[in-house]
Amino acid sequence: MNLVIDIGNTSCKVASYEALTLKSVQRFEDPSDLQAKTGSGYDTIVLASVRNEDRSLREHLRTRCRRFIDFNVDYVREQVAGGPAIYKYLDNMPDGMGADRMAAILQACILMPEEDILLFDFGTATTVEFIDKGHYVGGAISLGLNMRYRALSHFTGKIPLCEPQTILAKGDINTISEVGYDLDTALASGNILGIKFEIEGYMRAHPHRIVILTGGDAPVFAAGLKGKVFVMENLVLDALAQIAMV
Repeated sequence: MNLVIDIGNTSCKVASYEALTLKSVQRFEDPSDLQAKTGSGYDTIVLASVRNEDRSLREHLRTRCRRFIDFNVDYVREQVAGGPAIYKYLDNMPDGMGADRMAAILQACILMPEEDILLFDFGTATTVEFIDKGHYVGGAISLGLNMRYRALSHFTGKIPLCEPQTILAKGDINTISEVGYDLDTALASGNILGIKFEIEGYMRAHPHRIVILTGGDAPVFAAGLKGKVFVMENLVLDALAQIAMV
């Protein structure tokens, strides 16, 4: 059994895999909970973190498995230079590339090595990755949905902190009016539909590309888009499971 850990800016996911079969997933708001709740006896643990290095956590995880992999840019470059063949997909990673972005790119290439891909990840940030037949070209980063709402509240005097999930829970985002008639609907139009319009703009500009959506809000935005899109909610975790197997 292998354990994979994806520590994002807002929360972390911990998943156990038997080979490439997902067995369980847990979500923690505070990564420090991992030390108290991580079991032992794993064959491999793979950690992908976008936060500042936590040496005590890494040392703890090393004691819980036969092999520990800290998946980051330095590790990737070592593997590209002389490691397993799957790392060839990550031979164009720039300095500072987040571990979660690299993992998502890797898995997209493994699944669709001969396709030109637009990969959208909905997390704390909204990221877009351009992949040409297994070769990473580059990407874009903008504010994630919750961050947009928080920024508007933080940097203005009178906009309260509203929760986009209360709007998303009502159903299809295509029912959101482009013209807001109060604060909630104006925020939904500018931010929820704003992200939808961004996606549609990229899709119009790159109609030949396969579109993959991942991250927590991927199903919501996929339901509001026209055309074929692939929703892969566990793309990052599945990538880390692949890494644990090589």
